[in-house]
Amino acid sequence: FVLVTTGCATKVRVNMLQPAEYHEASLTKVVAVLPFSGNDGAEFAAELEGVLNSISIDDKQYFTLVDRASIDKTVSELKLSQSGLVDPKTAVKIGRLVGAQGIYTGIVGASGWQDSPYQAKRSECVQRKIERDRDGRTYEGACIRWRNFYVRCTKRTATFSGSPKLVEVETGRVLYTRNLTGAAESSGCEDSRPVADGEALLAKAKETAKAQFRKDIAPYYITREITLMDATTGITVPEAKEKLKQGIAYADKGRLDMACELWGAARILSPASHSLQYNLGVCAESRGDFEAALRLYKQADQLLGKPDDNIALALSRAGQALQNQKKLKEQLKTD
Repeated sequence: FVLVTTGCATKVRVNMLQPAEYHEASLTKVVAVLPFSGNDGAEFAAELEGVLNSISIDDKQYFTLVDRASIDKTVSELKLSQSGLVDPKTAVKIGRLVGAQGIYTGIVGASGWQDSPYQAKRSECVQRKIERDRDGRTYEGACIRWRNFYVRCTKRTATFSGSPKLVEVETGRVLYTRNLTGAAESSGCEDSRPVADGEALLAKAKETAKAQFRKDIAPYYITREITLMDATTGITVPEAKEKLKQGIAYADKGRLDMACELWGAARILSPASHSLQYNLGVCAESRGDFEAALRLYKQADQLLGKPDDNIALALSRAGQALQNQKKLKEQLKTD
């Protein structure tokens, strides 16, 4: 977690693991990637292979990729053209021969950039008012006549779209298919900064598409910013108030571990504090114990006795995390 202080409220940033958007795709761990059809198809397939190969959760590689040389050899022996590799039946045949559970095929639709010329208006002063200072010396003052002119400019837009498809080798079912898209643009004029390089813009557009793919097929981390509570309502023991305050101070310095200990001790002294219950819910959430977090947030809600935005967000967040846990357990299971 990371601490953030915004105004008077202390916030913690907690990293949380989310399940892949496409559950069945995430369960297919031994995969091979065939060259895609379309312009830059082979190149993009290699980039997706790189994405798959780079995914690790808790320092464990998530996918096992079939060796590229084995795939190329099999494709060569079967005398298949690149366009034929998109066919699911062909993919299944190759997958069985190379020992994959799933085969990625696909098509690249758009990959490139276009320039759109336009003109931008400029103005320059062509005559200034002549002024005199106290000593009679002349100098140029405010502009009294302007000249308007136009300069040539270019807007460059890169677009990319690719449609990967994951075919299950055992059944021939399509487990995942989606149109991944990305775009990036840059503008420049002859009298200012130049327009960005087309290849660089296309690479940016591809990164957007690859980021979508990454979230689709494997668990991923997001960062939640959670506000702590410091209200002393319900705390009747001075020592408990002091521990709440000390805990906030420790949390503000990035010591949530010590803060949680202090809040736990304070709750024993004053169990009717919604702030202490809520903050301990944040502690439970930060260590991934969402059942405890949800229970503590519900207790805080009951103790406060009125609607609160932070508690409402916490209840929703912890409830969703509990729903995600079953999927995550399946996705993280290793054979």
